Amino acid sequence: MALVRVSSSIFSRIKTIQKAVQRTMNHDEIIVASGTYKETLTFEENRTITAPNDATVCIKGTIVIAECATVTFENMTIQPTTQIYVEGKIILKNCVIQGGRTNVLLALNGGTLQCENTTFIGASDAAVTLVYNSEAHLENCHFENNKKVHILAENSTIHLTDCTLSKANQALWVKSHAKAYLTHVKVQHHSGTQLIIQDHASLEMNDSEIMHGEGNGIYASDHSNIHLIKTAIQHHRLPQIWMQKSSLNVTDCKIQYGNESGIILRDGSEAMIENSLIAFHKIANVQLLLESLLNMTDCEVYSCQGVGIHIKEKSIANFNSTVFAYNVLPQLFITENSICTIKDATIQEGKQIGIYTEKGASCSIVSSTITGHKNAALTVMEAELFLLNTTVHHNKGNGILAVNHSKASVDNCHFNHNELAHIAGKNNSTVTIYQSELVGGKSIFVMDQCELEVTESVVKDGTGIQIEMVGNTNATIQQTQISGGETNGIVAMKDTSVHIIDSQISCHKMPQIIVNDSSLVLKNSELMEGERNGLIIENHAEALIQDSFISNHMYSQLWIDSESSAEVNATQIIEGHESDIFVQNKSVLHASKCIIQNAKFDFNIQAVNFSKIYLSETMVDNSFGSKFYSENNSEISSNLDEIS
Repeated sequence: MALVRVSSSIFSRIKTIQKAVQRTMNHDEIIVASGTYKETLTFEENRTITAPNDATVCIKGTIVIAECATVTFENMTIQPTTQIYVEGKIILKNCVIQGGRTNVLLALNGGTLQCENTTFIGASDAAVTLVYNSEAHLENCHFENNKKVHILAENSTIHLTDCTLSKANQALWVKSHAKAYLTHVKVQHHSGTQLIIQDHASLEMNDSEIMHGEGNGIYASDHSNIHLIKTAIQHHRLPQIWMQKSSLNVTDCKIQYGNESGIILRDGSEAMIENSLIAFHKIANVQLLLESLLNMTDCEVYSCQGVGIHIKEKSIANFNSTVFAYNVLPQLFITENSICTIKDATIQEGKQIGIYTEKGASCSIVSSTITGHKNAALTVMEAELFLLNTTVHHNKGNGILAVNHSKASVDNCHFNHNELAHIAGKNNSTVTIYQSELVGGKSIFVMDQCELEVTESVVKDGTGIQIEMVGNTNATIQQTQISGGETNGIVAMKDTSVHIIDSQISCHKMPQIIVNDSSLVLKNSELMEGERNGLIIENHAEALIQDSFISNHMYSQLWIDSESSAEVNATQIIEGHESDIFVQNKSVLHASKCIIQNAKFDFNIQAVNFSKIYLSETMVDNSFGSKFYSENNSEISSNLDEIS
């Protein structure tokens, strides 16, 4: 390999680089002395053009590298008057490629760029363009003040390592099946979207930063693919990542401090996000629109001034081992026939609602904790909610609020210390509770044509009415314990229908069951140890009590009032502290095959004010005093041989 020296000195035999190229052979090296060289350079063979480290060399002109040639430039400034055109291979080391007269600094057309420690600056359009299966490898390079875009890649591949890109409209525009790989790269201060990936293109970023953009951080469309690893994206005026008909994979990243949303997925986009932080946005941390899909695992989503995650327009989201916290509007907002599943998650300290589900959407929550919200933990409106193995506690509003034809299903869950009813249903909603525990507060409230089913559950220690049903509501309570309330156990009002089967109601400070203008069926159940009445049937109410046990109440155990009626079959009513049965104000009671015993109060059974009591095959015993008392046109009828 020969060495040829070029110098603009009057004493030099070779004063131009082009002449040196012509005089040298393949793989020869040309050493250029300090000076400015205005030339047109055409390379059809391999050459190395270098300047000494202490030299200042500037090449102004046109450079063309043919398909078969590999050309190296080292330690110099190149100011192309037209674009450096490469069909072969160009190697740049310690160079400055500076614009001024050309719209593109370096154009690869099926060529290859290998570049290190080089600066690209001042292009009026693009610093580097790659088309037709070109390939570029850049390391420790700097792009700045190229007006439109630093790098445009079409159907090509680009690798950037330890580079910085700043102050253009876009940093990268990768399209038409092109691929970009960025490692330890800083992208910042662009006036438009910093990275555009479109038309089946792909971007992979590792340990990089995308900061301070006036548009989006990343925009991907038309079946493109984005893969981010250990990358930070912050401070963009528009959504930091915008995906349209594309896929996103995020691992160990931080996406925060955006003026709008953190991530938008739309038009069937898909995202897999793991071990990442998404926080401090003004509209939403994440939005899913138009049938998009999100899978999120081991992430943190918090401190948005708007919604934590917004899922709408038939989108699907799955969350696993993720924390939602400190979002001002609902931490999750699920709407418009979307589907959301949540497992092993913590949803806490929301400024308003934890999860809001509406308009035909469905939300399933498994093995999670929902706590510390200023409003309801879970609100469902015209939608479905399923809870399994989940704890809902210490919320300022309801644990669950289901309204307007909604469905809420609770299985093996725990509710405590919610300031409003743990579970509330309104306006044609259906609430199903199975093998769950509701402690403290006002446990269940349903109204306005709702359906309630409680099975194998525990409701206890309520500070308000433990189960309240109002307004054409139907309720079934089976194999359930209701105990220890500060007021009533169960209240049914305004044409409500209640079935209580195989259950136990005990230890309430106010009447344990009140049925007002409603109907009750009590079967195979126990009602005992109340500080007031056991059961009050009033105001045109009806009750059927069968195969049950009523015992040890401080006031009348069974109180029938105001044109109400009750039928009591095969039931024990014993150990009352006052009357066992008290019927008044045009009310009626039929008792058959019952045992009614009292050892503490005169008159087990009383009828007053135009009321009637019919006893059949019933044993009545009072060791304290008289068994019956009636007054004011009331009557008690019985088979005397069955009265002891």
